[in-house]
Amino acid sequence: MLFPRQTLLILSLLFPLLAVTSHAQTGNFNLEDWPQTQASLKPIYVKAIMEQAGVHKVSFNKSAEFYLAELDRFSAFAQEKNYRPYLKMSVAQNLATIAIVNCDWKNGVPPWEFARKYLGTTQLELLKPLYSDAITKLQNNCVHPVNSQ
Repeated sequence: MLFPRQTLLILSLLFPLLAVTSHAQTGNFNLEDWPQTQASLKPIYVKAIMEQAGVHKVSFNKSAEFYLAELDRFSAFAQEKNYRPYLKMSVAQNLATIAIVNCDWKNGVPPWEFARKYLGTTQLELLKPLYSDAITKLQNNCVHPVNSQ
């Protein structure tokens, strides 16, 4: 039998994790919120988003650490350029955008075809300053172009 003090301790440890996971999955957590997010919570958010994508049969090869760093970078880029649609979009959708552009959104659809449908040409153009090489690779269905000599 747990004593009331132990129960409170366990609940106090579990509640933030459950709240973080729930918040990350509901879409209420926007990119503009990302920079102020506690550094210790960011990996939890990213892992929760990646796990939720897995439920929808999407897989990733890159690590949660990669996405954490890219979300930091993408957030700074969106703020610098004042790209309000990205800043108002959920962190989960922005993680998906980063995964698609970096050829890491594995859902059974050819990468370039999916990118054009999901992101569209306008978004891809907006992302070129930050992800030029990745977009070039994406246009080649995630195969490195052969350098001619």
